[in-house]
Amino acid sequence: MTKHALSKILLSFVLVLSVALPYLATTASAAEPITVAEAIANNTGKATVKGFVVGTATSGTNYDQEAPFASSTNLGIADSADETDPTKIMPVQLPTGKIRAGLNLVDNPTNFKAEVTITGTLEGYFQVPGLKSPTDFTILSGGEAPPEAVIVDSLAKARTMQGELIQVDATVTTRTGIWGGNAFYVQDDTAGMYVFTSSADVSPGDIVRLTGGISEYGGELQLQPNTVEVLSSTNPLPAVQTVTPAGVAEDTQGERIELKNVTITGLQSVNEYGTFEFSAKAENGEAVTIRNDNRNGLSLEEFTKQYKEGDLIHVTGIASKFNDSYQVKTLGFESFELVNKPGVYADIFPGVVSEGTSITLASGMDDATIYFTLDGSKPTASSTKYTAPIVLTKDTTIKAIAIADETSEIFTFTYTVLKTGDLRIRDIQGDGHYSDYQGAVVNEIVGVVTHLYNSANFVIQDTNQDDDVTTSEALMVNKASNGLQVGDLVTVNGTVEEHFQEGYSDAKDNDLPITRIRATEAVKTGTAPLPEPIVVGEDVQPPSEIIDNDGLTSFDPKEDGIDFWESLELMRLAVPQGKVVGPQNYGEVVVVAENSPNTEFHKQGGILISENDYNPERIVVDFDNEKFIAKAGDLFDGDIIGVMGFGFGNYKLWTAESNLPKLVDGGTKPEKTWIVKDDKKLTVAAYNVENYSADPSHTTDAKAQRIAESFVNDLNSPDVIVMVEVQDNDGPITSGNSDATASYERLIKDIKTAGGPTYAWTDIAPEYNKDGGQPGGNIRVGYLYNPERVTLSEGTKGTATQDNTWVDGELALNPGRVQPIAMPNTRKPIAAQFEFQGEQVVVIGAHLNSKGGDQPLYGKNQPPFLGSVAERIQLATAINGFIQDGLKQNPDLNVIVAGDMNDFEFTPALKALKGDILTNKVEDVPLEDRYSYYYQGNSQVLDHLLVTNNLAKRTEMDMVHINSMFMEEQGRASDHDPLLAQIEFEKEEVPAKEFPFTDVSKKDWAYPYIKDLFDRNLIKGKTDTLYAPKDNLTRMQAVTILTRIMDLEITGNEKSPFKDISKLPELYRNQINAAYQAGIVNGVTTTEFKPTEFITRAQFALMLNRVYEMKNGTYKVSTYAPFTDYERFNNETKKAITMLYDFEVVEGYNGKYMPKKFTTREETAKMFSLFRSYLVK
Repeated sequence: MTKHALSKILLSFVLVLSVALPYLATTASAAEPITVAEAIANNTGKATVKGFVVGTATSGTNYDQEAPFASSTNLGIADSADETDPTKIMPVQLPTGKIRAGLNLVDNPTNFKAEVTITGTLEGYFQVPGLKSPTDFTILSGGEAPPEAVIVDSLAKARTMQGELIQVDATVTTRTGIWGGNAFYVQDDTAGMYVFTSSADVSPGDIVRLTGGISEYGGELQLQPNTVEVLSSTNPLPAVQTVTPAGVAEDTQGERIELKNVTITGLQSVNEYGTFEFSAKAENGEAVTIRNDNRNGLSLEEFTKQYKEGDLIHVTGIASKFNDSYQVKTLGFESFELVNKPGVYADIFPGVVSEGTSITLASGMDDATIYFTLDGSKPTASSTKYTAPIVLTKDTTIKAIAIADETSEIFTFTYTVLKTGDLRIRDIQGDGHYSDYQGAVVNEIVGVVTHLYNSANFVIQDTNQDDDVTTSEALMVNKASNGLQVGDLVTVNGTVEEHFQEGYSDAKDNDLPITRIRATEAVKTGTAPLPEPIVVGEDVQPPSEIIDNDGLTSFDPKEDGIDFWESLELMRLAVPQGKVVGPQNYGEVVVVAENSPNTEFHKQGGILISENDYNPERIVVDFDNEKFIAKAGDLFDGDIIGVMGFGFGNYKLWTAESNLPKLVDGGTKPEKTWIVKDDKKLTVAAYNVENYSADPSHTTDAKAQRIAESFVNDLNSPDVIVMVEVQDNDGPITSGNSDATASYERLIKDIKTAGGPTYAWTDIAPEYNKDGGQPGGNIRVGYLYNPERVTLSEGTKGTATQDNTWVDGELALNPGRVQPIAMPNTRKPIAAQFEFQGEQVVVIGAHLNSKGGDQPLYGKNQPPFLGSVAERIQLATAINGFIQDGLKQNPDLNVIVAGDMNDFEFTPALKALKGDILTNKVEDVPLEDRYSYYYQGNSQVLDHLLVTNNLAKRTEMDMVHINSMFMEEQGRASDHDPLLAQIEFEKEEVPAKEFPFTDVSKKDWAYPYIKDLFDRNLIKGKTDTLYAPKDNLTRMQAVTILTRIMDLEITGNEKSPFKDISKLPELYRNQINAAYQAGIVNGVTTTEFKPTEFITRAQFALMLNRVYEMKNGTYKVSTYAPFTDYERFNNETKKAITMLYDFEVVEGYNGKYMPKKFTTREETAKMFSLFRSYLVK
């Protein structure tokens, strides 16, 4: 939905067209109408198109088709009033004027499903065939009849009717448009409310009748009217309520309020346009956010001429809310009043000004006198008295006071004064990311044209450069219809600006700008040879590890990649022998200069990221030909020459394809797995198949066949395949059906045709459009499996809304979704249990949330905020917790987690997923082979395969590089490489031995545990025939069993401080020394081990915990065990006891652990037998 879209339940409306149809625009249609299908098929030239209005476009593949509508700038038309397939709907642009006024669905809701003809130009719109620049329209038949509005008698009642169409009367309390559109606030005797509309002619004091729907935006209730009727004007406004900051709450929302005697705290700019915020803090400690939107006419620059941090003020405005935070929206200067305090204010905001600028000082009090200094000294009543503006000729700091009945604090105004004569490009560029001359008018800037960006923008570079490598000698000039050519020498006059030349819609929030002169004149004065390009790797050397390490607080081109490329902004560069590190995309190829000294290339010629290195030496070469063929490992034989621009979050070398040297094939070939098929071993693959569906218009036959062939020929027909990004049968088409049966059957058929086995499949269809991805596509994680090799365990298949659990160590639902926490708009993990040669294996397929919302590496925000990470950590933690629950029921559980985790192996998300119970097999892959995805020049791992620790040593994995380094023309079928693992399940053979102990019968509860340890040669009896199960265990005996279980290497050279073990047999002495040196045991004192003393249950728990952590890492406790008798023990002991309780190794006695009780030999056998399965590494 767009920003101010209302609930899709109801439609607010008013009849604005005559009931007599058809309605005709003022000029006649110019051509015989064609159908929408014909317009889509032949999308060129002018035409009159006939069709039905079926909604508004949010993209070329997604339409809003439920009233009420929020967008007034476009329509979607189709040949059927009930059409939902976006490929059969054509978007129509509605430019400002009569076309938009007469057709848009916000103001004309009865046009929905009306039959129309529209005349305009057929051309691409929303990246699909469209109709733009319409000149005429005719409404041939009416659309759907709208519902009746509910009349309510108060705003308080209206605020309870979210999602309903209502009519209410109220008084306008603010001007329109100071928060966007023509929005305003209204209030009556009961409540207030925000009214969002794009067209309303009202003034404060008007009583209006509003008809529309109530919705919530950003946490605040709003009314979006279709009609605004003025009933009367010049009425008194509702009284302003005086409240404390805490009074800005739910019951004052939308109402006029006043805060008295609050202090300005944390004054800060919100955007480049002048919007600002601060916290209004009262004497009692209460505080609330004050937000002043620059659209009310007051900017931060103007505000700070009279107010500053720490001032005591009164504030009036509207009580409001944004997300979960209450705030006060102010109305301009009228909302602020200084509380009896003299001050000094300058008419020009401190910062950068031009030579000759005059600074006028003023006080907030009429009877105050101002005194100032310019030499940095403290001003007093004896300092210079202010009588006239201060003219600046150099960098200046003005310090001033105002004296009335009392003397103000000192006010300081610091100005950097820019020279205005004999300016060069390098002066304007400066040594930083933003020009000090931003907003200044400059004249007679001379340079030679080096690059034509488009017909209105070109790059010039100084022909007489200096030796300062920190300042660029080039900038961009904006001048329409300039007629200039490369090589022209020009003189430019105009205004300096920092401009976002190209980027996404959020470029101003995230990207860096380029320095540009918006020219009033650009006069050719001759021609000149182009400056010699700076050779990367010879004249300058980019950093090879750090992008930024100081938050852009200092400019360090030698150290920070972001500063290095900025110092060369728009200058001519040459990249010698550029090595291509990945496939061409969007008409761009990323290269690294051949002579880059610290760059290591992986096996296919790309470059890898690491935790602290995102490769600032890479260079994006932008030549705007998406048909150019290049792959990783190819080499440009010569210099790539262009100018260093910026766009879409990256520095880019802008050039033309004609300037590229010859591209030499580097010989990189797609791989086949090195894993050899073994019938006794299970193979599991994970493959993100990039929006695969049964619809050949979205998943081509070539792609489908290539994926099928890769399973057979490149991955040796894996036994189980975790399928990521499988779409429903019709792909991204709005059908309301999320079933993917045909998608799986298409792939299974293609695999069979390619010579592979006949796979079976399973998944859980998501709720329609609830799991993210392309609208209508319903991507999900599913499985293919070879029924000749594995069997899906019997069980009940879960639904999209059911959460899977464990029952006796097996899945309660098979398959079932793993969704113990809310996972909105995200693919849900799925768990399936398979049987392979007598072994049960649970395979969890996952596709964690995307990196959407992360700021770019080369953005204005350093370090970049990675907004997607928090959710990914939550999802990963939830999967880990699910597996932990299973391991508690079955410590020998075999679990594999595989899929697209959308993060790197060294990130917090993968660490959370792994925890202490999983091993990420990606980490075992050699570095030169460790990548599955390519993005903006970097090879990286997004796809992972993890196994429970008991499988770690028995699993080998291959990352099979068949896609990420190649283009479709070279065989690429997806943007991800698949992973393949092979797991061996040969069980440990424990030879049966004759059980010798006559004092332990098969009926004894401890028999299976004693026999298990005896068969494994881990315990012995007190004699050859007596085990003595009821005897207490000694400390020495405990160490003996521990060292055997751990298979602890004992050399005989280990040392300990224990003096009381010297007379023990050498074997026992060595075991105690080794256990001490390994950190498993401590002495009873610093010098005494006391080997013959009995061991308590608390001491035994500590030993087992240390053994576990030595093997598996720290055991993390979320909730301590519920025993009532161990509270006085230290946290290490409580953690150890809790670990045994969590592992179900101990149960306790009637709610007690009895930590001081001695451990018997039969208890020991049980604890060791159950515990040993957790020592898996």
